[in-house]
Amino acid sequence: MRSSHVNERGSHTTVIEHALPIIEFFKKKFKKEIKIAPGKIEGNVGAKSKTVKFKHINNEVYEMVITHKSSRQEFKVFTTLSYKEITNAIREDKKLRDWNCGYTDMRHS
Repeated sequence: MRSSHVNERGSHTTVIEHALPIIEFFKKKFKKEIKIAPGKIEGNVGAKSKTVKFKHINNEVYEMVITHKSSRQEFKVFTTLSYKEITNAIREDKKLRDWNCGYTDMRHS
């Protein structure tokens, strides 16, 4: 599992290799509309597909979990964009359209 560093919110800057296409896409596509804070990394998760799951915490924060092959990483995503705007952009991108996207709205729980 190779990791990289990004300069985003927070002090934890390590990003797993398989999350880089999503992170780089956000930086290029949304520039100022999205800020990302990398979080906890887990290994040996045994995922069979590329998955990005969004949990809407409040109107400005999502928890994003990226899972691919043997690794999983959590992120905080700071944005006012809707889930549909984010996932439609992912699905329209040729390099990312094979990623599975999931969503849970936790704002009213």
